[in-house]
Amino acid sequence: MNFYVKVGAGVGGLILIAVAAVFLLSSSEEKVIEKLLEGGLKAAEEGNAEGVIALLSTDYRNGDQNFDGICRRIRQAVAQRITPARMDGAAIQVSGDDAEANVKVVVGALQLRREFGLRLKLKKEHGQWKVISAEEVGR
Repeated sequence: MNFYVKVGAGVGGLILIAVAAVFLLSSSEEKVIEKLLEGGLKAAEEGNAEGVIALLSTDYRNGDQNFDGICRRIRQAVAQRITPARMDGAAIQVSGDDAEANVKVVVGALQLRREFGLRLKLKKEHGQWKVISAEEVGR
């Protein structure tokens, strides 16, 4: 095997290792976010509004709504305790300390069943993922 083939194989191997590392790191962060969202949904189902609020960044903004406004809205919604609740799919994309999650949520059963989508933006703050924006999509 000549020198150029060896160098080419070495560079190709390094690129393959780098791509695999990026994939594995992204994949683990996506799983962390998915578990975080499932925990928030479980908290809502149990009537634990503060457990849901713990997922939010104090820098939360969505249009005119800020952290205090969304906290009030969450407390009102969680007090209704419509169960069961589950996530029916999540598409999560991580880019460094920023992430976006598109989640389909199903609450209630039979005639009270409601499905809706959420588009969440997250940011890693002090080593933990926090929701910085959320909007309902595709009613």
